[in-house]
Amino acid sequence: RQSFLASAMPASAIGAMSMENGYAKVPPQQQQMEIDHKRQRYPFSIVWGPLGPLTCCCPCVGHMGIADSQGRIHDFNGSRSIGIDRFMVGTVWRYAVVPVAPAEVDEWDAAVQRADAEYRQFHDHNIVLDNCHHHAALAITEYGRPTTLLSAWFYCCLHGKCTWCG
Repeated sequence: RQSFLASAMPASAIGAMSMENGYAKVPPQQQQMEIDHKRQRYPFSIVWGPLGPLTCCCPCVGHMGIADSQGRIHDFNGSRSIGIDRFMVGTVWRYAVVPVAPAEVDEWDAAVQRADAEYRQFHDHNIVLDNCHHHAALAITEYGRPTTLLSAWFYCCLHGKCTWCG
């Protein structure tokens, strides 16, 4: 069974990407794109950070954002509010790069912008029913890879990298 990252791959991108354990493998040229921990830049990534005492009590709880092609993090940080390049919880602790074909960079950025516009215009923050995880999932869905908040969270947990351990 294919994951959200491989399920809706455009035909033009299939030749540019290979599959690994049911997931689209990130192309080598994208892997080398400017991940910069000091500047908090994570191009084409789902990012996650802890929410203080909530994460201490329940480790799966945290704040999620989605980064554009330049690595700027976009996160739903309150009712009708999108933070850009100022991650609400400060430091990213975990990130997972989403495979994007080189020819689709503009499509990725447009999908992030559409999710931002939707959340700025129509969404009031609800910690359970409409939150930062939903915003990140909508951006990936807008890109053409249908996903949910849980599949985005699982992808970040299972395929993500810790920012403090290399």
